Amino acid sequence: MAIKNILIAYNGGEASDAALHLALQMARKYDAHLTGIVAHGASNVTRNIPKWLSESMRSSITEITARRTDELAVKFGDRTQGHIAEDRLHWIDVREDPDRAVSDYSRLFDITVLGQYENLIAADELVLHPDRIAYECGRPILVAPKGFRPTEINEKAVVAWDGRRTAARAFFDAMQILETKQEVEVVTVGRAERSPVPKPVDLVTILARHNVKARHHFIPLSGSVADSILGFCDEVKAGLLVMGAYQHSKLSEDLLGGVTASVLRKTALPLFLSH
Repeated sequence: MAIKNILIAYNGGEASDAALHLALQMARKYDAHLTGIVAHGASNVTRNIPKWLSESMRSSITEITARRTDELAVKFGDRTQGHIAEDRLHWIDVREDPDRAVSDYSRLFDITVLGQYENLIAADELVLHPDRIAYECGRPILVAPKGFRPTEINEKAVVAWDGRRTAARAFFDAMQILETKQEVEVVTVGRAERSPVPKPVDLVTILARHNVKARHHFIPLSGSVADSILGFCDEVKAGLLVMGAYQHSKLSEDLLGGVTASVLRKTALPLFLSH
């Protein structure tokens, strides 16, 4: 099944603009519909309006906050104009917690694209947390790093593989993308003899049956697992990293740190996540 229905979570930040750039490239490549969504909860300002303020002042503050979403709709229209057909562009404005709204809507789309986490101090009601969305939505997401602006899609992908549940989920969720790639490199941190799946059934064989050329690399641990994977991506000049999200519980990763959180924070290339 080809990608035909892309959701782009847009809040106007630098990373969000990078995500829109990537989403437009994907929409053109796959001849897909592109739906922008802005979700906005209550801001710290509106939540903390003093009761002693006059009604007119309270209304003015609320209107200033609401006006941001109108401006984002215009900005989205300006940045997408002429890139894909108008009948394939759509816009959703939702007054709800951003993470919850994007997670809910993503379940209706082939893939959701959003930017790396950034703290929008002046517009905190628009802040998105890719880690929470990846964990909650039940669908694959694609996270664009800040400043990501290639002129064309880099068609080399890396699949991070440890043979566990979330890695398998991400691998097969990404298959419709992997089938379009010129090269796929599978990477496992550790020695080949510790591979959880014996030959001759391996990911290279599975990809070959999808007419995808691939190689499997076993690399030593260099620093952390996240650093090892990202270092490999940099070495092979990859344009996409596919990996499972939160093999351990998100709470344990939040408390103790983990591969998903570290890669999300450090990645310089688009990151395909599935949980």
